[in-house]
Amino acid sequence: MLEVILGVGLGLLLASNIALWLKLDRCYHDLHSIIEGVSSATVEIPTLDGVRDEINETLQDFMQNLHVPNAADHLMGAAGQALQMWAHKKFMGAPVGELLPQIMPAAEPQTE
Repeated sequence: MLEVILGVGLGLLLASNIALWLKLDRCYHDLHSIIEGVSSATVEIPTLDGVRDEINETLQDFMQNLHVPNAADHLMGAAGQALQMWAHKKFMGAPVGELLPQIMPAAEPQTE
């Protein structure tokens, strides 16, 4: 019975190694075909002016979308803060003041 189990185990090991070898070989050929295709293409190196213009356009778009906070923004911030406090009390359990003595017990008084 042990011989059968060892034979099946070795057979599965050999089959998995062959499957992995075939997969790696296929990846090797795919990689080389991709590299050959890329090496024939020309790559345009961006100019410094083009990069500068792209950064300026991005910053201008960002700055145009900014606005001064209004009352609704402040109300949403206050509501968010209230919800955070509620969730902290609900999910964190006891307040920090009650947990602090458990985490850092007071030092024993020293007698001289």
